[in-house]
Amino acid sequence: MVAGLAKAGFIDDAHKMFDVMPERNVVSWTGMITGYTRAGRPNEAIELFGKMLGVGVRPDAVVLLSVLAACAEIRDAKMGRWIHQLVVKMDVGYNENLIVTLVDMYAKCGEIDRARDVFDLIARQIQPAWNALIDGYCKMGDVDAARSLFDEMEVHTVVTFNSMITGYIQSSRLKEALSLFVGLRNSCLLPDKFTMVGLLSACASLCLLHHGKALHACIEVGLAESDIFLGTALIDMYAKCGKMEQAITVFDGMDQKDVMTWTALISGFAVNGMGNLALESFSLMQKEGIRPTAVSYIGVLNACSHSGLLNEGRRHFKEMQQVYGLEPEIEHYGCMIDLLGRLGHLEEAQKLIKSMAMKPSDAVWGSLLRSCRLYKNVSMAEWAAGELLMLEPGKDVGYVQLYNTFIDARRWDDATRIRSLMEERGVKKMAAFSSVAVSGQVHKFIAGDCSHPDAMEIQEMLREIMRRIKAAGYTPKVAQVSVDVDEEERELALFGHSERTAIAFGIIRLGPSLPIHVVKNLRVCDDCHAVIKLVAKLWCREIVVRDRSRFHHFRDGSCSCKEFW
Repeated sequence: MVAGLAKAGFIDDAHKMFDVMPERNVVSWTGMITGYTRAGRPNEAIELFGKMLGVGVRPDAVVLLSVLAACAEIRDAKMGRWIHQLVVKMDVGYNENLIVTLVDMYAKCGEIDRARDVFDLIARQIQPAWNALIDGYCKMGDVDAARSLFDEMEVHTVVTFNSMITGYIQSSRLKEALSLFVGLRNSCLLPDKFTMVGLLSACASLCLLHHGKALHACIEVGLAESDIFLGTALIDMYAKCGKMEQAITVFDGMDQKDVMTWTALISGFAVNGMGNLALESFSLMQKEGIRPTAVSYIGVLNACSHSGLLNEGRRHFKEMQQVYGLEPEIEHYGCMIDLLGRLGHLEEAQKLIKSMAMKPSDAVWGSLLRSCRLYKNVSMAEWAAGELLMLEPGKDVGYVQLYNTFIDARRWDDATRIRSLMEERGVKKMAAFSSVAVSGQVHKFIAGDCSHPDAMEIQEMLREIMRRIKAAGYTPKVAQVSVDVDEEERELALFGHSERTAIAFGIIRLGPSLPIHVVKNLRVCDDCHAVIKLVAKLWCREIVVRDRSRFHHFRDGSCSCKEFW
């Protein structure tokens, strides 16, 4: 009964049964400990193991395997080493599962050298041990060591390929991940959904639409079995590449949809500035009888924030609590404060911050600071910046936002004081960078950096852009640049912004009919936004910029954000 209840997931009922047993042996203890490990409650599994030893029950290989798996889950290397010593001391017979779990435990606990020692000593003939060690090296960030092991293997499995592909993706080596995927396809193995989801997620994060489409084609021809999990990843990829039409097509073609599928669609509409479509989709999801999660409401509130839907945002913020009993998390508060601040309701945003059940995060304070600058509320900006600097004194955001607020208010002495404070504390402004993908390779550009191999050609294109947009009536917004340089230097500072460099490179290297997709780590400034609108019009190009906040789709001299970002 104990084992049956535990295996069925009724672990608390199993423990009640266990407590009333007149006699317990190693089997009943093992059933409970294994049940807690499988239920994702590793601390309780380890605690129960201690009680088992305390009453003198000798553990067997099965229970030791479960406890090692629990140690791996909570990254408890000290307990894991002690269990390993116990295995040796008690001369418990090694079986394949126990050996693999030992390697996996050490690898997941970051003790990769110990994992390698066990592997070299007793595990080289066991296929899953290779997988565990390769996965461990990848998680440690040592992808080259993992690849060396991978190349030693005589027989590869899909699991091994997946570990290596994931390792390359996490190390931002997408080209090698895609090359390995080609190797997987050329072998007798078929990729599974984990392979495809990992690659699709990488394409989504880097805005690599071309590769994402190629992976979609592989799924369409049956190279990997499609399911809800994979369909949701496709929706997310297309949405994060700014292609909501394709995301909708995938969504409509799915036979089954769960709450995460709907949430991916809603969130996609949100970041692409299609707030009304996001709310319509959310309403349809509710009508389908699918209960929204806290993540769903982040997408909904984000949609309201990006589209300026104040009343809808207020309504849904109340609804999640009153109808579904979902307590707002920091992300929900962040969306609401951003929405209120963007629309100038600064006092309401301040009141909401003070009512929060948890401490405001850096994102919350940063959002309020941006709104204070927009609406020139210097006193509230000083309050928000003070809170942010207490939270993160070593980061640049609070200083930069307050400095810019003082500049806008022409409080030069206060602005100078903030710059001096940054210098005293050794805080440097985060470097802005933008990336654009050309022929499968991601090119990264840092503001003011001329180290790219094509730097001369890019600079020539930037000058051509400046010449043509000025002829079209562009006037640089130099007021956004530091006051301690002259007018010409301010204009040159704007000239070198990273998104302009990325777009110039895209114009040079991408065919005239291809859209230019740029990913930026910071928000697009007002001046660059105006420039990109003109470039899109004069060069007849579609330009998509994904900044830290949202997507901007530039076509024919206008932007999808409608100047609200």
